[in-house]
Amino acid sequence: MVRPGQPSSEELSTCVATSATFAGAYWWSNHLTSLRTDIGSAVFEWERGIPFVAWTIVPYLSVCVFFVLSFFAGFGAVERARHVARIAMVLVVSVACYAVFPLRFMFERPAVEGLFGPLYQLLGACDLPYNRAPSLHIAILVLLWVHFVPAQTRVWRAGLRAWFFLIGVSVLTTYQHHVVDVLAGLALGAIAVSVTPARSAALACRRKPA
Repeated sequence: MVRPGQPSSEELSTCVATSATFAGAYWWSNHLTSLRTDIGSAVFEWERGIPFVAWTIVPYLSVCVFFVLSFFAGFGAVERARHVARIAMVLVVSVACYAVFPLRFMFERPAVEGLFGPLYQLLGACDLPYNRAPSLHIAILVLLWVHFVPAQTRVWRAGLRAWFFLIGVSVLTTYQHHVVDVLAGLALGAIAVSVTPARSAALACRRKPA
């Protein structure tokens, strides 16, 4: 899935700059929202039936791994620039939405101990329950889907689709997002892809199905 060999300086610098900008903007926006008193909510009553599933923190956090790998996937400078442009678009739009209509997650997450406890502690230390819609997690997942999946062999495509679907579900079962957040994130990711040039046919088909 990822090109063998040492990463180039361009790939490394793009990864560091984009990741730092993304993390900094999200933290800054989340912190500012935490200081506000006009924070609303958008949740359906039936969502209370969604179970909390502790182990899904693993696929939830794995999006960070795919995010980093996306800069070293060997798609070339043009595709890498397109990917960064899409990330910038969803980040700017999301931060603007958080400023205009700040929302928070409304359910209380159960205490988690044992194997997955440290992962939830890490999540709690890095993220506050604000800035919910659109879900940046889901918007980025859409970008990763179109970045990785088309160029894979049949077996890799099936595995990635299954894992990415699990990542999408995990934002609900880790009690990080409500359904409205997910729908808004899907829409934002789809818009970011639709307004940027599609991957070339040669690139999409460069690996023939197994």
